[in-house]
Amino acid sequence: MDLDNISENTEIYVENNEYIILNNSDMIPIIIWKDKKVVRDLVISRAMKKALQEVGEEKYGRGNFFIDRFQKSDEEYLTWYCRPNRNPELIEEQAKKNRK
Repeated sequence: MDLDNISENTEIYVENNEYIILNNSDMIPIIIWKDKKVVRDLVISRAMKKALQEVGEEKYGRGNFFIDRFQKSDEEYLTWYCRPNRNPELIEEQAKKNRK
């Protein structure tokens, strides 16, 4: 992902100098550490986990997601995913009920 070329309709949850949390093409929140040369350590891992947990709880509800820390081989940046651990259709149905 090119951080300088993010689509205008991309939902951005959080952005600061260190990372950005946004929806990927599958509409799953992802956190991307902006420094390509970063070495993942305990401090960075804790910051990423805390930030992505907050977004996951907001989007899916407490306990209804997991943080996938496994990167795809082609990613240039340190990237984690916030994946629902329930049926996506059920999550969408509950979100519609909550909006009413």
